[in-house]
Amino acid sequence: MNAAAAGYALICFDGLNLLIDQHAIVSLENMIVLRGGDDEMKASEVVEGDACNVHSLTANLVVANKIDARCRYIVVLQADEHRFGITVDSVQSLPIQAPKLHSLPACMSISESPIKAYVQLEERIVFCCDVSTLWCRIKSSENRHEYQG
Repeated sequence: MNAAAAGYALICFDGLNLLIDQHAIVSLENMIVLRGGDDEMKASEVVEGDACNVHSLTANLVVANKIDARCRYIVVLQADEHRFGITVDSVQSLPIQAPKLHSLPACMSISESPIKAYVQLEERIVFCCDVSTLWCRIKSSENRHEYQG
């Protein structure tokens, strides 16, 4: 990702397309390139230079001890003073300045959700994701898991 290029990044996990501000991306790790002979890799080894936890969005937003062999990328994001990683299926740079945002229908709008709007890109519906709210959601999910465990 080129942080100097204005625009958005389209990230996908579990078939959900999310549009995020490209400036929120600190680094992008391609798991296919990083994987040696071992299919499982510790998440901490992958992003140790960024000094952050990697959260698996397919596993209830918990910190990943190992990266699923199907994971293609780890994206490290910056939300205010917090840096965190997420596992994603794909990443694509989109050099669009002001996408035409549509509000979510009332039945889909949840106050603590990081998804507040959507946009249609070609034949796909893409949800606009606020990175700071995503961090709050991940953190609250972590706290619930610690409390239950």
